[in-house]
Parts: sequence; structure tokens; C-alpha cells
Amino acid sequence: MTTPRVESRWADSQLIGTVVRSVWQWQLIVGFSTVAVALGVTLLNPRLFGDISLLTGLALICAITSWAMVMPWARHRELVLALPFADAVAIGLLAISDHTLGYLWVVPMAWVATYYSMAAVVAALGLIFALQIVRWWIPGAPLTSPLEIMIVLLGLGFLGIAMNQGARRTRAFRLLIQRQSRQLDRAVARMSVHEDRANGLFDTVSTALARVDDRGNIDLANAAYRHLYAYDNDDYRHPPRAVEYDAYRGTALPRDATSIARAARGERIENELIWLYDASGEWRALSMSIRGRTVRTETDDDTEVSIIQLDDVTDTERERREQRATTSAVSHELRNPLTVILGHADLMLDAEDLTPAQREHATIIEGAAERMLALTKSLLDSHRAPEVSDQFDLSVIAAATADAFAPAAAASDIDLQTNIDRPLPITGDGFRLRQVVDNLISNAIKYTPRGGSVEVMTTAEGDDAVLRVSDTGIGIAADDLERVFVPYFRARSATASGIAGTGLGMSIARQIIEENAGAISLESTLGTGTTATVRLPLRGSHRPSTTEVSA
Repeated sequence: MTTPRVESRWADSQLIGTVVRSVWQWQLIVGFSTVAVALGVTLLNPRLFGDISLLTGLALICAITSWAMVMPWARHRELVLALPFADAVAIGLLAISDHTLGYLWVVPMAWVATYYSMAAVVAALGLIFALQIVRWWIPGAPLTSPLEIMIVLLGLGFLGIAMNQGARRTRAFRLLIQRQSRQLDRAVARMSVHEDRANGLFDTVSTALARVDDRGNIDLANAAYRHLYAYDNDDYRHPPRAVEYDAYRGTALPRDATSIARAARGERIENELIWLYDASGEWRALSMSIRGRTVRTETDDDTEVSIIQLDDVTDTERERREQRATTSAVSHELRNPLTVILGHADLMLDAEDLTPAQREHATIIEGAAERMLALTKSLLDSHRAPEVSDQFDLSVIAAATADAFAPAAAASDIDLQTNIDRPLPITGDGFRLRQVVDNLISNAIKYTPRGGSVEVMTTAEGDDAVLRVSDTGIGIAADDLERVFVPYFRARSATASGIAGTGLGMSIARQIIEENAGAISLESTLGTGTTATVRLPLRGSHRPSTTEVSA
């Protein structure tokens, strides 16, 4: 019987593996089941021992199985259909000995129905029907009733049709899944490209941005934010290596007052100033804003997150403070001669021998000087920072400032020691006095070589609250010490060290201290170190301000 030309389905062999492995599996199933059943039937019916048709069928099954093992089916897929048809012929030989062995046709029929078209199933049924008819013409073969033949063919036909339809649906569904998978892969690839572009744009923004959930976890941050807080790539599990400080740069923010904690609580903030002491030991002024946003999670649930926005305003803040300091210095220098002019104008007006014209000129001079003095005061007040408090503790400011500079000292291998005597209540401009302490400790650390030490001490001496900042730094020469408080003057030891500076720090510090009824003095030895001493009246005491230097 000629096997019809049918369309192969071996492209779908991935259902059970590669082409070669699939052929082996199916043929081993046919071979093993056929031999096992035939031997079982022979043991139950000993008369079949030596039956030529039985032995021929078993030999043919073994030969087909051996052929299946050595044939490179991956290169000869068109020949695979010959195997189940050959198996059907071998089983037909076995059925000549005992018709019950014909039920083994189920296995090759399942093979054909799984991988080939309905035409192949019909061809296999035709082959089995022909083998049944041929058996009628073989002498001595047990005869099978037409009813048995019909039952076998109907059973095999139903099995073949059902498995073929199931296999077709399986292939169609798998192809649909593959097509959808490819479409999904393309969609994911496009999303990945868009995400990469968005992340690229996100990272190019100079403003630091971070998204925080209600548990205080950062799930997204751009490069600017990661750089500010020294995060490694996208790992936000570890705490940042930067420390946030309050607007006055004197006190590190507690954990529940940091930007992340406030964002987690859902606070909404616009342009609030904070300071950041970053991992490189630099101070950065940041304008912080926190806004809310609703996002869709992977579980298709909407959740509220907070967006932290940080703009670096260090240069602006530094310029503002320098402008305020310069304005304060200029205003202070203008007030002294204006006071002299007013004093002499008053003396002239007190004289009784002035002519009307002279009195008029003196009055004009006095009025102009008063207006100039008022203008100077107004200019000074407009650039003065608001007071933190009218009453505060000098020791608290000193301790907080020392804590703030502890990381900088440690980074420079400087031993920063504190000896704080509390309480030391004073009255004055807390913000500007904090500026003085900040400047003194900063200078001490800046001009102290590695391995040196800086000591911050507060104590009460009589009616004074005393702050001393001592260092083992480069020191100041005796002839330069007299001019340290002159604006824009820098000691030769400072300029020789190559350390940047403006020469305004100590002049501004003196002005602030004197405006708060205090006194500041310097003691220094070149190459040994410097001690800065600030005296402020304890609350309820008063005394005139002075400035002293000594070598």
C-alpha cells in the first residue's frame, strides 16, 4: 500500500522535545509496549511459541527501533512518517498469531494523529483495514469477525480524530501564545527603550529628585540625588553618607526630621532651606520641596508617594551671606564718621556766638548726617538675618556647631575635643552668634594640619559666658595679629598655606560680637597654634565690648 503524501507537523516537535528525541521516544514506546504485550500473551498462550508470524513481527519491531536510533531524523524529517506505518505492519504480523495483539495499533495511531494531518490518520486506518483483510487470506490465521474489525477501526478512528483535533488545537493555541509572546516581547522592548530614554532624561536633570513611599523607602532617584547623598547606583537599603542640618547649619536633623521622614509622613513643603554635609566634606545649601503624587503599582493599585525636590542654592546662599557681611562691614565703617559729624554738628549748634547763616549750615549738616545714619541703619537691617531667639544658651550653640564639624575634623584626621559648661544663658542675636562660632571652629579645622587637635570650650567667668576655640595649627605672626580683624586682610601664614579665604571672617565676627555687647580676642604663636576667646555677658549683666590681640 502506498503511503499518501501528507504535511509534516514536526515543526511542532517542541511539545515533547527536539525532532530526534521525539522519534526515539515514540519508537521506544511502540517497541517496548509491543514486545512486552507480545511476550505476555505468549506466556499465557504457550502454543504461540515458535509461531513464525509472531517472531517475524517482533523481529520487524526490533529492526524499526534500531533504525530509529541511528537515523539522523533532524535532516530527514520527511521519512519519520514511515516509522508508525512500519510499526502498524509489524503489529499486523503479530495479530496473525493472536488477534488481541491488534489493539497495539493504538500506539502508532496516536503517533500519527499527534504529529500529522487528518489525511495521515485516514491513511493509517486504511493500512490497518488492509492488514485485517489480508489476514483472511493467510492459511491457519485466526479469523476475525466483521464486527470485531469494525469495532477496532471505529475505535482507532475515533482515537485518531480526537487526538488529531486536540493536537491541532494545541498547536494553534501554542502558536497564538508564541505570537502574543513575541508581541509582548516587542512591547517590553519598546517600553524598555522608552524607560531608558526617560531615565536618561531623568538623570540629566540638575535638580535632585527622589520618590519616597509611605514607609520611607526610596524607590526611584536621579543621578543628582544619588550624588548628593553618596548612594551607590540604585541601592538605597543603606543609610546615606551625607548628613542633613537645619537652616542655621548648627544642628544635625534627627531621624524623624529628615527630608525622607517628612516625605514619608506626607508633609508638603515649598522651598525650605536645609544644609547638607556631603560625603566629600563640603557644605551644600539646599532648597527643599516635597510634593505628593499618585502612581500605579505592579499590582494595578493606586498608591500615594512623595516627591522630594532639592535645588542646590549653595552659591546663592553664600553670595547672600557674603553680601550681608560686606554690607554690615561697610555700614559699620560709615556709622563711625557719621557719629563724629553729628557730634560736632551738635557742638556747633550749642554755641551761642553762631551767626544765623552758620547755624543754618550746621543744621543742614546735622540733618544730612542723621538721614545718612538712618539710611545706613536701614541698609544694615535689610541684610540682617532674623534672630533665632532673644534668649539662648551659648553652650548649646557651641556643642551643636562642634557636632556639625565633627565629620570634617575626622576626615582631616583632626582630634576635635569639647569641654562644654552648661548652662550659659545669654541674650542676643542667636543666628549671627551661631555664625561666629561656626567661623571660629571652621578656621581652627581649616588651618590645623593633619594629626592636630582643636578644642572647643565654654565656661562662666564672673558675669561673662566665655567661648574658647584653641587649635594646634599654623598660627599667626605677631605683626599680622594686629590686623587680623581688618576687613579683607589675610595673615601671611594663611596665604602661604594655599588655603582659600576672603579675609572677612574675623572682621565680621568682631562686628557681630560687639553688636551683642561682647568682646573677642586672639592669642597666637606662629607654628604652634591659635586661641580665639569670645566673651558675652550672661543674661542680666552688662559691660562694654572690646577686641584684643596678643602674641
